[in-house]
Amino acid sequence: MNYRSAISSDGHNQIFAQKRVLLLRMVRGARSVTRSEIGKSLGIDKSSITEIVKPLIKAGILREGMADHPSNGRPSRALSFADGQDHFLGLNLGVRRSQVGVMTLNGDITEEVDFQTPSDADAALRMAREEILHLYEKHRGRRFRALGVSVPGTTDPARRELTYAPNLGWKNVKIADGLQIDPAIPVVVENDSTAAAMYEARVRIRQSEDGRTPNFVLVRSGTGIGAGLVIGGEVFRGGAEMGMAGEFGHMTIVAGGKPCVCANRGCWEKYASAASAASLYLGDRPPARGESVPRFVEIVSKAENGDVRSRRTLEKIGDYLGIGVANVIMTVGIPRIIISGRLVYGWKFIKDPMNDAIGRSIIGRTKGWSVEAGEPIGSALGGALEVAAEEFLSTL
Repeated sequence: MNYRSAISSDGHNQIFAQKRVLLLRMVRGARSVTRSEIGKSLGIDKSSITEIVKPLIKAGILREGMADHPSNGRPSRALSFADGQDHFLGLNLGVRRSQVGVMTLNGDITEEVDFQTPSDADAALRMAREEILHLYEKHRGRRFRALGVSVPGTTDPARRELTYAPNLGWKNVKIADGLQIDPAIPVVVENDSTAAAMYEARVRIRQSEDGRTPNFVLVRSGTGIGAGLVIGGEVFRGGAEMGMAGEFGHMTIVAGGKPCVCANRGCWEKYASAASAASLYLGDRPPARGESVPRFVEIVSKAENGDVRSRRTLEKIGDYLGIGVANVIMTVGIPRIIISGRLVYGWKFIKDPMNDAIGRSIIGRTKGWSVEAGEPIGSALGGALEVAAEEFLSTL
């Protein structure tokens, strides 16, 4: 093979692999989909679909049977995954609490374990490994394909290490090495907001009429704020040198504002995260003797019972959230924003002030932008499990 034909072959293989992953995502998202639906949605011709599907059916990964809903009143055949043996393990490593779970290839979470996150990285990995091993041993008969781990910080380009988690104070933690329970089960480490965006992308495939994933930015707000970008159905991680795409929680929105764990001042997450609600509620004063620091869900509960102070707190969060969202839209040029994390619990009080803040910006003078509420907690463990499923699909 000469140099030019080698390049052509390599380019063809890359495009073919991309089409295969898109097709598998659509089958997984829809659970059952016809070839004509795949072709119409993804723009893949019939011969390419056959080229992709034939070896997957032969290998026992996909099967083709009668569709549940006939097309145009006529019987049609639909593709789906062949059996229920393929499963995934996931760990969402949270700042306060962590979750370990098991998911089927179709996206059903069959088991979940929750535990408090130890402050020490080594202790946290030991506890997580024990919980993962327990689930692994409990379900020995299942075929585990990958372990996905979502972490509240940046990861290395190989997605094996946590490089920095400001809200945990951890640096350069060898996550994958510490959690490897079986050499046949790859461990993939991903930023939690990026993982949550992968989860929301699958949800959007299942909800869409054409099987496409729209471009969107997932803003995840809990202890901190992070963002995951989905462009053309793919998550965007930034350049390999830094891998910090989506770290909007640490952009400055108040000059000289509150000190942040990242050593900056006035970061977005100090004003618009679920964790920021306590300081906004107390007005930056220390709690009085015998006064407990209210949790976000407690502030939401008080607001729902008519407490004015709690409502004002959530309205302030909404205002700051809107300022940051407008900045995000202006920066990345993607007008659709999905908010996930604990902040969603107070959405009814946050939504209008947020929209008002966006309306004051230049984005408010344009058309087509939208902000919607996503999952309050489901995208956390769901994101970690989605990382595992994506690893499997990309290597088929």
